[in-house]
Amino acid sequence: MRSVPYESTHPSSPANGRIDTHERDASRDTGDVERHVPEHPSPTDAVERVIDAGQRLVTERIELARLDAEDAIAHAIGRGVLVVLMGLFAFSGWWAGMAAVVILLTAWMPLPASLALVGGVHVVVGAVATAYLVLQSKPTGNVRESGRE
Repeated sequence: MRSVPYESTHPSSPANGRIDTHERDASRDTGDVERHVPEHPSPTDAVERVIDAGQRLVTERIELARLDAEDAIAHAIGRGVLVVLMGLFAFSGWWAGMAAVVILLTAWMPLPASLALVGGVHVVVGAVATAYLVLQSKPTGNVRESGRE
């Protein structure tokens, strides 16, 4: 068995073209880019690092806000589509129900009279509900102006 010197068999030997990982500066940026950080950084280097970190923080916050806004918009659109679809189902169901009421009323009155009765009830109920909502939305006068009593 031939004796081989330790230096040429060691994985980090310069003879193997490798450098020991402990000989390099192990400090890394967040982007896995090696940076040489002196043992005692100057104040300008420290300020530069703080500014870089602040810029990264602001950029990440903006990206997070953008993603949150996209998620909220997608959620709102999905809910809006669902509300519209369910509204269409309810509206068509209401029409079918009112058609059934008109057909049932034709047993006691002619078709035009039953249509007029159902339509008239809808007009009266709609007008009363609208008037009630308009009256409820007016200010009552109990609200004090800010700063005055």
